[in-house]
Amino acid sequence: MQKVKKILVSQPAPADYEKSPYKAIADKFNLSIVFKKLFHIEGISALEFRKNKINLLDYTAVILTSRNAVDHYFRLAKEMRTQIPISMKFFCSSESVAFYIQTYIQYRKRKIFYGKQTTADLMEVVTKHKDEKFLFPCSEESNSDVPMAFSKAKLPLKKAPMYRTVPTKVVGELDIDTFDMLVMFSPVGVKSLFENFPGFKQGERLIATFGASVAEAARQAGLTVNLLAPTPTSSSMVQALEEFLNDLSKHGWDLSKIADKYAYQKESNIGKATKSDAKVVKEVAVKSKKSIESKVAANKAAALAVIAGKKGGRISQVAHAQK
Repeated sequence: MQKVKKILVSQPAPADYEKSPYKAIADKFNLSIVFKKLFHIEGISALEFRKNKINLLDYTAVILTSRNAVDHYFRLAKEMRTQIPISMKFFCSSESVAFYIQTYIQYRKRKIFYGKQTTADLMEVVTKHKDEKFLFPCSEESNSDVPMAFSKAKLPLKKAPMYRTVPTKVVGELDIDTFDMLVMFSPVGVKSLFENFPGFKQGERLIATFGASVAEAARQAGLTVNLLAPTPTSSSMVQALEEFLNDLSKHGWDLSKIADKYAYQKESNIGKATKSDAKVVKEVAVKSKKSIESKVAANKAAALAVIAGKKGGRISQVAHAQK
């Protein structure tokens, strides 16, 4: 294949592109990166939400895992003229989401709790409040592992779709045939690609996806995923992208020469598409940890063998055995 010269990243451009890692990649490999989100968030109307027969005040606690969830929870409350009581408890997936609530309420006057980042962290906080009735604002197509975590903990949780992800029309704004690589972050982004460009053919174009669910959506659409992040050595897409391009450039942009390194992504990770992306990230971290632990154990064993050899006056024999 030819050198990658132009990449489409289906996300908004970084606030400060000049200082972003994407700019560093563009400079390093002398390529162009175009940012264009292929989908947008659309709120569910109050009328439509009422059809689900969910009364916000029937719940004493709210689980918030994103800014979108925060925005649409308070939007619907306002549209339905529902006054959220000061006694309402908010459990957030991270500190940043918790602080974002200040956009709508006075932080210091509310009961707000948050985990470090993962669902497991969040559940450690939630399980200290088992008597609450929990509401989970989310998107219609949510594949979050939060409901499963609540079920495992035997805690009540009501899933409340409040917004949806919708393909964005980009026809006329993008010439898809000019890109050598597409970087996708949502199954809806994959859907949008084919809605905007019905005759799209991958050809030699590279496809990168973040998360197993996105990779599975791409596979079902007939695409070949060349890079699936996160990887055992890169937790973010930008890190994985740099590693992947670095490998390609070292091998003269010959994709076949790095197939063995990335082959596991097609069979192993995509096969786990029914699992949440958070679980995939966790599994990657566990594999990496086990690899490091095995190396440490091997080094420790070798050191003990040398020490034993010294005590027995058999240093030369140990050295010979290590060879």
